[in-house]
Amino acid sequence: MKVLHVSDLHIGKRVNGMSMLDDQRYILRQILDIAKKHQVSVLLIAGDVYDKASPSAEAVTVFDAFLTDAVAVGLRVLAIPGNHDSAERIAYAQGLLEKQGVCLPPVYAGEVERVELEDEHGPVEFWLLPFLKPGDVRRFFPDEEIGDDYSAALRAVLDACAIDQGKRNVVLSHQLVTAYGTAPDRADDEIKLGGMDNVDVSVYDAFDYVALGHVHRPQRVGRDTVRYSGSPLKYSFSEARYDKSAALIELGEKKPGDDVGECVSFELIPLVPLHDVREVRGTLADVLAMGAESDSLADAGVSAGGADGEAGALGGEGEEVAADGAATARDASQDYLHITLSDEHPQLDAMAKIHEVFPNAMMLDYDNVTVLIDRPQTRLTADPDNMDTLDLFSAFYESQVGNPLDDEQRDFARKLIAKVEDSAAKGPDGQEEGAQ
Repeated sequence: MKVLHVSDLHIGKRVNGMSMLDDQRYILRQILDIAKKHQVSVLLIAGDVYDKASPSAEAVTVFDAFLTDAVAVGLRVLAIPGNHDSAERIAYAQGLLEKQGVCLPPVYAGEVERVELEDEHGPVEFWLLPFLKPGDVRRFFPDEEIGDDYSAALRAVLDACAIDQGKRNVVLSHQLVTAYGTAPDRADDEIKLGGMDNVDVSVYDAFDYVALGHVHRPQRVGRDTVRYSGSPLKYSFSEARYDKSAALIELGEKKPGDDVGECVSFELIPLVPLHDVREVRGTLADVLAMGAESDSLADAGVSAGGADGEAGALGGEGEEVAADGAATARDASQDYLHITLSDEHPQLDAMAKIHEVFPNAMMLDYDNVTVLIDRPQTRLTADPDNMDTLDLFSAFYESQVGNPLDDEQRDFARKLIAKVEDSAAKGPDGQEEGAQ
């Protein structure tokens, strides 16, 4: 049985105020194309279907169309709610959808939803575990010492499941899972203080494959068959260095005496976005030149390890991503960009000029750290009380920038100061101070 594992769709999300719905439609179609090409039987969505608990009508329409198309190509769809979802809304029309091959579990009420499917090697049991907090669990296990311990809560929930080790078992879960005290590699905006919500990977020891959601970078946790699929798109600039993929899982025969997960093999299939999310650094002139040279670039498939070639704190060395199809021409000038300018001085109308060549540029800032570090430290040698306004401003400018005003800047500053001082002398009514 072939299974495709994705998660963290975040349908309806906006990045820097820009709607990602077109990008999401594009990547969802790509996921279905991968499923058809590889003859996938089951699609797993491990939580965060939507970006908000109350998704917009447009977001719901996108997911509805995706499910409709998935069923049309013969996929069984198994999905769970994540921490961004409303479990109640996800479970809406569950009975009707299940008849169409789509299983969205009910709100957790003490039992984990189980779906059994069969292939030529026998049954496969899928356990649909929604995002849970200790408070969602304690009342169902009054004799367990759960407190605020996420690991204890999830362990109590899964220990109560009647798991047949003779069958192949797959669990969908949306939690922050750690191994040997090490957290998964996360983007900057995913990291929270504390760590009380961690679930130890040993909680899932009974399952041959653990389809995780919640963390946006694809990676394994502890063993190869416990995996975060990662989000299909980059949803922040802190994810710019992460390449995206879907996990293609093959469940083979489970023989007596086999170790847990021995029947599982996998490969990572790259996902190529409609618009990439990139960070660009340079002077304004350099950035504009990049735009002129980036009419089209070929994205032919990339490493799941990202630009740094690593698989994360728990994944060991970088993992290979299978090339899946021919190179796709992509207009890189349409990418979503965070641009950091290294010009010594702020540039007039910089964003307007950038938008002429990179219309989807989202963020602009400056980084003059090198200039600030390398500049000589200046110190006033004259008495400030005996300095005129122009000399005071010139000294301040040199202390901040590291070099003195040039003749053109000094002349401009002199005229501006004179204008301000003249305006101040006239007062609010435009008359000379003291005039009757």
